[in-house]
Amino acid sequence: MKNNPLAIIPLIFRSVRPSRTDDMPAFALPFWIKKGYEALTFFGHIITHTRQEADCMNSHYDALKNHEMIHLYQARSTGDSWLCFYWLYLTHWLRASRYRCHLKNAGYWLNPFEMEAYRHMDDLQYLSGKHEATEWRQLARLSLKERLQLWKQEHGVAESRS
Repeated sequence: MKNNPLAIIPLIFRSVRPSRTDDMPAFALPFWIKKGYEALTFFGHIITHTRQEADCMNSHYDALKNHEMIHLYQARSTGDSWLCFYWLYLTHWLRASRYRCHLKNAGYWLNPFEMEAYRHMDDLQYLSGKHEATEWRQLARLSLKERLQLWKQEHGVAESRS
C-alpha cells in the first residue's frame, strides 16, 4: 500500500464530517508527503512517511499529533467541511506564495492554518476546553507583510533592510 499513489482514494470515501471525528488515525503513504514535511492531514486521516511513524502517532499524543489535530478543529470551524477547509487552505497558500522571494515555502509558512497549528502544537491542552482552533481567522485578516513580520518575530529571524 505504501508505494501505491492511489491508496489515498479510499481515505476520501471513508471520511466523515470533521465534527464527527474525535481522533485521526495515521497511515504510511510516503508518496503523498513532500520531502521536509513530517505528516499531512487528509480528510480525517494523518499520512506519514513510514509505518513506524504512523504507529507511534496512533499510540502517543505528542506535539506532531497535536499539530494535525489542530487542523481537524480548523476544518470544523470552516463550515464543518473538509472541502471548505482545503479550499480555504489552498487559497491562503496561493496568496502567500507570492512572498516566496522573502521566505522559502512562504505559501506554507504564512498560511494562517499552519501559523496557528505551529503556534500551539506544543500546547497539548490547546484543543481542550475553550479553544476551538479559530485563531487562523485573525491571522488571515493580517496582510501578508504583517504575517511575514510575525513569522520572523516568532522564529527569531532578524529583519533585513530592503
